[in-house]
Amino acid sequence: MSLSPEISYDEAIERLFSLEYTGMKLGLDNIKALMEALSNPHRAFPTIHVAGTNGKGSVCNMLAAALQANGYKTGLFTSPHLVSYTERMKIDGKPIAEERLTAYFKSIWNDIQEIKATFFEATTAIAFQYLRDEKVDIAVIETGLGGRLDATNILERPLATIVTSIGLEHTEILGDTLEKIAYEKACIFKPLVPAIVNAPEETHQVFIDKAREVDAPFFFVDTKVDLDFKSVLQGEHQRENTLTVIACLKQLTLPLDQQKSLEGIAHTTQLTGLRARLEEYAYEPAVKKSVRLFLDVAHNPDGLARVRDYFLKQDLRPVVIVGFAKDKDITSSLEIIRSFASRVIGVSAQMSRSLPVEELYLLGKNIGLEIEKSQDVRGAVNATISTSKPGSSILLVGSHYVVGEFLRQAN
Repeated sequence: MSLSPEISYDEAIERLFSLEYTGMKLGLDNIKALMEALSNPHRAFPTIHVAGTNGKGSVCNMLAAALQANGYKTGLFTSPHLVSYTERMKIDGKPIAEERLTAYFKSIWNDIQEIKATFFEATTAIAFQYLRDEKVDIAVIETGLGGRLDATNILERPLATIVTSIGLEHTEILGDTLEKIAYEKACIFKPLVPAIVNAPEETHQVFIDKAREVDAPFFFVDTKVDLDFKSVLQGEHQRENTLTVIACLKQLTLPLDQQKSLEGIAHTTQLTGLRARLEEYAYEPAVKKSVRLFLDVAHNPDGLARVRDYFLKQDLRPVVIVGFAKDKDITSSLEIIRSFASRVIGVSAQMSRSLPVEELYLLGKNIGLEIEKSQDVRGAVNATISTSKPGSSILLVGSHYVVGEFLRQAN
């Protein structure tokens, strides 16, 4: 399929997303071929490579913020996005310009077609080109899925690798036990590259064995250490993520000022634009009604358990408005939501991957959970606000698509 020379940003994004329907092909052959066609941009700058089930997005953003605060021109590659595809690739907290992204897409479209690259492979290739051309000092790179066969594992010699918390997700691809999933993540370890791990104790031997196999120095994060500064990111899980970042920074060979690093971490949302991590959102209708509106992209049982712990610790029973992608462990997630929600309202984003509200309702019914139905994310939030008492709480949670759709409509 040829491209018009005048292709717009919206048309480029439409073409990119059309690649999702070609399926998911885990493995490094395609990305190696793409990198070769682009003169191997991934070799042009130092990186930190981050994998994990939950927390890797927060860790990537905190790392980038710490590096920015130290004066480094810092690239950041994460997924998925909330509002705009351009959020996936940033430099010093600023997303790539739409016209720049369109130009990169046009330049590699023939290679994408010839190689039959997937959506994520094409996205990774564009990001690495952009980071090379902008001559970043360092880039923080988040895996898309797993680690061993993820396109980002083309990275050959990062300055450090990190694995954040491990949970059961994508079990049909990564394995049906924590140990199997841990192995997939551990395969981002590289010879002589420090590996920092914050994962359940039952997976520790997997990481020890892999680190020894590839001769990588490894460090388990001590999550019992106290933090003497306050971050804008709330929850015990963010304290653990912060400790993971600090442990990584200690292993880097870069000149770093500890105080600047901590200040950067404390101001992550301002420096990198990280959103929807127990974010208390100043939404005008909620502010007028004196209702607290929280946004979070927790979308699996492990992530939702961390959100639950935060609300129970605050003695809050929010109305939970929730929507999921189709490929998640939704029944287990609903069990967790039931344990802290005062009401549950199901929604679905206007995306093909989103679980229809009717299906969510039936899954709730199967476990005895009453889920009210709404076909409109923002409408559900507004209606809930209008019927809420001052001082009450609302949590919009689930897939990036659901939270992102609300933010696009609300802004």
